[in-house]
Amino acid sequence: MKAAVGIIANPESGRDIRRLVAHASVFDNMEKVSIVERLLLVLQDLGVEHIMAMPETFGIVPGAVNAIGEHLSMEVEMLPMRIFGDWRDTYNAKRAMKDRVGVIVVIGGDGTNRIVAKACGDTPIMPISTGTNNVFPYMIEATIAGEAVAAIAMGVVKVHEGTHRTKRVELFEDGVLKDIALIDAAATLHSFVGSKAVWKPEYLRELIVSRCSPSNIGLSAIAGVLREITEDDDIGLYLELGEGRVIKAPIAPGVFKKVGIKGFRELELGEEVEVKTSPSLFALDGERETEVRGEIKAKVTRNGPRVIDYRKTLRIAAERGFFED
Repeated sequence: MKAAVGIIANPESGRDIRRLVAHASVFDNMEKVSIVERLLLVLQDLGVEHIMAMPETFGIVPGAVNAIGEHLSMEVEMLPMRIFGDWRDTYNAKRAMKDRVGVIVVIGGDGTNRIVAKACGDTPIMPISTGTNNVFPYMIEATIAGEAVAAIAMGVVKVHEGTHRTKRVELFEDGVLKDIALIDAAATLHSFVGSKAVWKPEYLRELIVSRCSPSNIGLSAIAGVLREITEDDDIGLYLELGEGRVIKAPIAPGVFKKVGIKGFRELELGEEVEVKTSPSLFALDGERETEVRGEIKAKVTRNGPRVIDYRKTLRIAAERGFFED
């Protein structure tokens, strides 16, 4: 069986309203083309024979293929699927790739990875950051990412050796799983989705995070000021916002806001917390997504996607002579 890798590149990541309401940089789609170019060349050099890619409105992967030209000998298959130009493309592409690729490279932000996580099952992913306020994906050079992806796809490093299972926040309505977030889920007083991005802390009421740090940007930075929780820690954090201790946190690039903390506590993995704000429009990984009207409960679990630990993978691959001629 040929070693195969999937590529999901989101043309919309790094281009939302936070360029207007904050000071976020624009991540140009031509740079995403360049990222894919480097990925394809490295994967080809290290023995990957087949690529399955998501078609999208900009043509990121076809642009990379055209730029490489005759130097590309591997098969690049664009999935035969309808293009909607929204989250459905990401979700449908992941489902189409299921059991047909050894690794999926996700080029996008927290939101893109969240959609992939809803459909990826046990297929490991390599998340490369190109969005805004990103906590989940790596800020990594595509060449290094490609080396680690190839090591897993070629079987030099086994999935159980070079990946880890990540955490996620699970949101339940009347006992039924409603949606998930990889990093943070916030109950808000917003009445409609609109531009999705959340930049007004006065609309926030409750926050559940799987990980947080004062070095983050976004809603998880609010929790991170109070307590740092890493991906390896088997806990999460619940915050109730309102009158009380006042902190300042970077909730968007270049934007510090005052936030009142009424109280907070640790959550053990699997421990349910009742969300008081109902009905509520939930912001998941920084984007207004899900309206909930019934009884709301949330918990942090380790049911997130498998993510390649590129440092560990590359160390094992080097020890096994993967990079020797």
